[in-house]
Amino acid sequence: MMEKEKQELKERESYLEKMIKKIDLSLVDAPNGKLRITSHHGIPKYYIRQNPHDKKSTYVNKSAMPQAAAIAQRDYDLMLRQAAQRELDALKELRLTWDQGTVEDVLPGLTPARRQLVTPRILTDEEYAEKWLAEPYEPKGFKEGTPEFYSAKGLRVRSKSEALLADMYDSYGIPMKYECPLKLKNGRVIHPDFKLLLIAERKVFIHEHLGMMDDPTYATRALRRLMELEMNGWYLGVNLIVTFETKNLPLDMRVVRHTVERLLL
Repeated sequence: MMEKEKQELKERESYLEKMIKKIDLSLVDAPNGKLRITSHHGIPKYYIRQNPHDKKSTYVNKSAMPQAAAIAQRDYDLMLRQAAQRELDALKELRLTWDQGTVEDVLPGLTPARRQLVTPRILTDEEYAEKWLAEPYEPKGFKEGTPEFYSAKGLRVRSKSEALLADMYDSYGIPMKYECPLKLKNGRVIHPDFKLLLIAERKVFIHEHLGMMDDPTYATRALRRLMELEMNGWYLGVNLIVTFETKNLPLDMRVVRHTVERLLL
C-alpha cells in the first residue's frame, strides 16, 4: 500500500517541478507595473501604475488591455509558483519522513520474540484481505434444477460469463465474494454478483454482470437496479463495475480486463 502512495508522491513532485520551471521561464519576460481593479456599476475598471513611486495610476483603455492582462498573468503565475513550491517542499518532507519508516514498518522491525508479546494494531494487506474474506455471509442460493456453472476453483455461479469473471478475479488475486448480501438504505437486501476488495485502499467495489440485456423485462429491472445502487452510494467507475451482454453480443473479456486493471490493480 505504501509503495503505491510513495509513487504517487513522486509523480506529484515531478508535476510540480515541471510547473515551476515553466512558470520561471514565463516570468523572465513578465512586465513591470502594478494592476489595480475597481468596479463601476458592476463593470471592472483597470488601472496600471508603472512605478511603485508613482502617486497616480493610468487608466487602461482598450488598446492597453494586453498589458493589463500580462500583469495579471504575472501576478497569477507568482501566486501559483508560491503555492507549487510550498506543496513541493511539504511533499519532499513527507517522503523523507516515510523513508525513515511508517507505522506499517514498526511491527516487522520488532524481533520475533518481542512480536509474540504484542497485539498488532495495523493489519498487513494480506491479513486485511484474509479477514475480509473470512467474514461469514449467506449467499443467495440456487433453486433446484438451475443449470450449474463453476469457476476453475469450484465456485458455483449462474452463467458461463460469471465463471469467466470469477476466474479472472482469481487470476488477478483480487479478493472476491459471490452474491454477498448488501443492505440498502431502505432496509432491503440485494445480492450483487461480485463484491471485490481493492486491498491497497481497503475499498470495496461491486461488479454487476447484466447478461440478458436483449430481454426488455430483464433490461428494465437491470436499469432499475443500477439506479437503486447509485442512490445508495455505488457509482459507475468509482466503486461499481457493470458489464453487459446479449445473445448476439457476448461478453468481451478484453474490455472487462481493461476496466478491472484500471480500477482495481
